[in-house]
Amino acid sequence: MKIIAIASPAGGVGKTTLAHAIAVAAAEFGKKTLLIDLDPGSALTFRLGLENPRLTITDYLTGSKLVAENLTATSERFDFIAADSRLTTNLDEGSLATLLQNLPKAYDLVILDVAPSLTQPLKLALAVADHIFTPVDDSLHSLRGLLQLRALAEIQVTAIARGEVNLAELAPVLDVSLVRSPEIDENAHQTRSVLTAAKDSDVAESYRSATYSILEILGLE
Repeated sequence: MKIIAIASPAGGVGKTTLAHAIAVAAAEFGKKTLLIDLDPGSALTFRLGLENPRLTITDYLTGSKLVAENLTATSERFDFIAADSRLTTNLDEGSLATLLQNLPKAYDLVILDVAPSLTQPLKLALAVADHIFTPVDDSLHSLRGLLQLRALAEIQVTAIARGEVNLAELAPVLDVSLVRSPEIDENAHQTRSVLTAAKDSDVAESYRSATYSILEILGLE
């Protein structure tokens, strides 16, 4: 099992869209995939239509037992664990590692969608991830987030360019860039990823290609 964190201290750079798309594409490539929302803002949880879930990642990190029946099996063929605002509370530093070591199902890939800030969920994710991927566009806000993340992380951070942006001197860069398109914004308020809603589009293909490159880096191709 490989664990990746989709993270950026900068908000609004497409982090949640990327995490969702990777989960869909990895499932399309036949990988057993678990997507976990680690953002107290719960943007991904709401996007997937799971408002006020009975149990969330906070419950599992604070002692509730995770069983297979409590995993949300999505129509896009990946499993999901929701988040809630209680993720801002103090959590045991080893709680996420313990949870991932005792998952009730076997997975090829676990994807952590991390809060866009320097918070404890980010610290927990950095402690367990095998690799960090961060979407970066041409804004100074986005580039600053990349530099902050590289300063914090002790593992490999790979930037994923959104559109045309030169990152070669700042960090390793994925060999596939993501297409920026109005389709992304149009699907932001739907429960389906752009890979499902516009499966034959250039933007969907760019996310599939990026996911394949990620799987190659992880040795899961």
